[in-house]
Amino acid sequence: MLQVRQLKLKPGQDLCLLESKIRRRLHLPKDLPFTWEISRKSLDARKKPDLYEVYTVNVKLPKESAILKRCRENVSVIEKRVYRVPLDGPISFRERPVIIGSGPAGLFCTYLLASKGYRPILLERGKSVEERMQDVESFWQTGRLNPSSNVQFGEGGAGTFSDGKLNTLVKDKDGRNRFVLETFVQHGADPSILYENKPHIGTDVLVQILKNMRNSIQTMGGEIRFQSQVTDFEIRKSNSENYLQSITVNQTHQIQTQAVVLAPGHSARDTFALLARKKVPMEAKAFAVGLRIEHPQDMIDYSQYGRSRGDCLPPASYKVAANLANGRGVYSFCMCPGGYVVNASSEEGGLAVNGMSYSDRGGCNANSALIVTVTPEDFKESGPLAGISFQRQLETTAYHLGKGRIPVQRFDDFCQNRQTTKFGAIQPQTKGACELANLRGLFSEEIAGSLEEGIRSFDHKIKGFAREDALLFRRGKPNLFTGSYSKKLRYGK
Repeated sequence: MLQVRQLKLKPGQDLCLLESKIRRRLHLPKDLPFTWEISRKSLDARKKPDLYEVYTVNVKLPKESAILKRCRENVSVIEKRVYRVPLDGPISFRERPVIIGSGPAGLFCTYLLASKGYRPILLERGKSVEERMQDVESFWQTGRLNPSSNVQFGEGGAGTFSDGKLNTLVKDKDGRNRFVLETFVQHGADPSILYENKPHIGTDVLVQILKNMRNSIQTMGGEIRFQSQVTDFEIRKSNSENYLQSITVNQTHQIQTQAVVLAPGHSARDTFALLARKKVPMEAKAFAVGLRIEHPQDMIDYSQYGRSRGDCLPPASYKVAANLANGRGVYSFCMCPGGYVVNASSEEGGLAVNGMSYSDRGGCNANSALIVTVTPEDFKESGPLAGISFQRQLETTAYHLGKGRIPVQRFDDFCQNRQTTKFGAIQPQTKGACELANLRGLFSEEIAGSLEEGIRSFDHKIKGFAREDALLFRRGKPNLFTGSYSKKLRYGK
């Protein structure tokens, strides 16, 4: 297979034009047949507003080596990587394996184990995605939280309401990333996610995809149990090694198992506390805290494209980062073009927000998390659960600042440490009610000052980023842990 790079089209041009460009690049006669598929697509905006979509395509045709000799520029031979599921290990399970949590990690773990005939059991404390959507919409409208069925808990995990962004910095030497994308396409996602530079599904489309994957898992012999929270682990010691014997669900039902995969996400704080009581090794790690910032999508479009996006370009995204003199880094994360800031709370008396978009990214605002790295040295407590205490304190304070609603503040008021009393030209686009507040006091002055400095520095990259009426919201939960606890619970005796 040949890979042809740097094929350019103007935005809006028909993809069929790529075929003639491939033929010219490879110097192919008009009657020579070939097949091709898009491998990657990105946007070249270096000479904006003169923009180009840049494609890399994979081409199959006869006599590839002869063709390669006469056209080496931006053409190479490749071997398509196909993900191979690892071979079975030497230990046979007496009982069915159990996966805890139905977010992306738990979902794909269950899918692969089912495809190999292990008949896995997936336990999810929340509800199925159909019921969960109803609970979340009700929470956004009424403010009444269901602690077990919300933006954090339920089928698909928190990613369901972070619009299915499919970005990763992991190198794909084994084809795993491609396998994930292909699996989503098989279950209903648009094939463009296979080659888009920043693939995205959309919360509205994800609902049906999750239902389709659930059906596939069940057809292959797997089982998904909703409203099933793990409340205990029975761990036995033998020959100085710890062995898992069983788990308890909802404090009443016991499941015998030799292998558990822990994929509870970042919000299952009671599960982490249970693991700590069971003396399962864990350690705290550095993570990041911060705010969400909201701008008009048109402003981001003009900055990134040099013009209005019109009908041919998607809502523009961005990625910004700065290293500050105090040693901290500030960077954007989970950017949502045409998106919404959503109330993503999962505990009574605490408040966190996230960002999401629908598949069309048709909202009038863009939002992104802006976060600052914090380390265990920033926590008031010590131990593996110190980050959770630190996080809970932020969420409790944010809850009171917003009177249970999403607290929001203009950037100029944040800089002056004063309560916002009215919006400017930017009106908030949220899921869940919001409340004007002063967010400066959420953080230490070093963290708050770092956020302010970072936002001002980003104004040099995106004009208007530090505009006075840009809106700031308290952002959601980070990941808190590293550790080898899943290995410790892996095999029974």
